[in-house]
Amino acid sequence: MRRFLLALSLLLAAPCWAQSGEKLFAAGKVLELVGPTLGQAVIAVELCGIGDATPWKKAVAAIDRRHARCIAEDAAWKGLTEKPDALAGTFAFDAFMTTRGAEARTQGATTYCRRVPWNMVLVPGAATEQAKEAFLREQPRVPREALNEFIAWADWVRALGDDPRWVEAPCKEFWPAWPR
Repeated sequence: MRRFLLALSLLLAAPCWAQSGEKLFAAGKVLELVGPTLGQAVIAVELCGIGDATPWKKAVAAIDRRHARCIAEDAAWKGLTEKPDALAGTFAFDAFMTTRGAEARTQGATTYCRRVPWNMVLVPGAATEQAKEAFLREQPRVPREALNEFIAWADWVRALGDDPRWVEAPCKEFWPAWPR
């Protein structure tokens, strides 16, 4: 009985996309990662004084356009957010900024800017081998593979705002493929 009640409570507490079909579940899991990436990047631009917030905000707008397009194709896509009238990009970005944005800013610029290789993420082309080596010397507990994956992930998220083809593609899948 205890397991049943736990399962029921998890089902009721889960976001709308988790209660829907497989495509919404998969899209929702990615959205849970994309929103914080966008929010943290914009905060890093502000705190660290490097890069430009424009590409990250373009990605938010592209996700919103994609979500609106997918809703027009199939109303079930409204379930991607917990608020049926909210578009996914803005919803995910705002959710991070209101819940965790202040926490990130509280860390202070020195801590926030030093622990993450923001320069390699916020400045296209800055992720050189020399820059990676320097970061890994300063942060020896970070595995090289994790650093490379983090940079690739951030590049993928930023690129969402640059390529309109994925926005207009049929909505069998919400997100474009992530090149690994």
